[in-house]
Amino acid sequence: MKNSKVSTKTKVIWAFAFVIFGLGAIFAICDLNHTVSEISSLSISKTPEAILASSNVTDGGNVTLPIAYYDQKSDECVDLYNADLSSALYSRQFEWSSCGYYNKALEPGIVDYYLSEDYLPVAKGGELTSNRGLTDLTRWFSNVAGKSQSYTGNISISYVGTEFSYENDNFYPLDDITFSAGDRVNTDGHNHLFTMSFAVPFTLLKSGEESFEITADDDTFVYVGNELAIDMGGIHDAETGKLLISESGEVYTAIGDQEFAYSGADVSSNSSIIRIFHADRDSSDSVFKIKFKNMSLNIIESQLAGADNVQIAYDPTDPTYVGPLGKTTVTKPDTTREYIVIATIEVVMLVVFAIFATFFARSIIKHREN
Repeated sequence: MKNSKVSTKTKVIWAFAFVIFGLGAIFAICDLNHTVSEISSLSISKTPEAILASSNVTDGGNVTLPIAYYDQKSDECVDLYNADLSSALYSRQFEWSSCGYYNKALEPGIVDYYLSEDYLPVAKGGELTSNRGLTDLTRWFSNVAGKSQSYTGNISISYVGTEFSYENDNFYPLDDITFSAGDRVNTDGHNHLFTMSFAVPFTLLKSGEESFEITADDDTFVYVGNELAIDMGGIHDAETGKLLISESGEVYTAIGDQEFAYSGADVSSNSSIIRIFHADRDSSDSVFKIKFKNMSLNIIESQLAGADNVQIAYDPTDPTYVGPLGKTTVTKPDTTREYIVIATIEVVMLVVFAIFATFFARSIIKHREN
């Protein structure tokens, strides 16, 4: 009878121990899932206020945007009606306004839909006077003796609310450059003819609210990944191009007052890159404005001086470099590790508690058996 009585109590005690262990395990798993959920929601958040929690950029702070500039010398004017000079006319690229003949208008279709293997635009031609026979953009984004010279630089984009932005109605970034100092078009103290290229890696949030906007005069081409999204080619007054990324990653674009339309470009993974190419090809105005809204831009610590000491993760001297895509997220690394450590400690403590509960149950059983 005694052994039977002890056996019944043993079963009850063991059942109690297993209940404690089970509850502890369930609690640990739920708490771990909660922690993982916290990390996930902070890392890839659709809420605008969480976009830059990781980059140590305060509201109103600045981020350095590295840029590759190319100073350009003006081409000489030629007689439009002299057939012997047609080759010179067709090869003309920079400074048309002083020659008295050129069409100032948007001209889509100057570049191919895809970038080259070197991540540069590929020329297709051009129908307007200012772009006739434009089949080579070599000097636009590389050094060509006597024609173009490259320089590295940067601009500072401000972060306010959910937007990174830069606005300049008198954009002359190469005024201090001597390469084209004697150019006849630079008579007002400004270096008018130049090109520029830069890229901004980003982590896709799939919020349906991620957008980019650019306002500039003269040729402006914006690619998402390797595909053309905004095409504002030609010598023209300041125009605005916009792109919007849907929740599925499709890129919709519009120019001016146009309605958004699918561009054909898609962001297929959780990370991509926006590449911008711009040319200021005449000696009139120079306007340049950009705005990133509700986007998680990839940002790294910078050695450059600045209020926030951070910069866009891009190297303008290496067009194949696209930054640590997906690595720089909207969660501080220390915060992520803290969550993981807390979750691990909680799981270990609960498991240890369950083990102690089991040993406690066994000690009671031994005591009653004796």
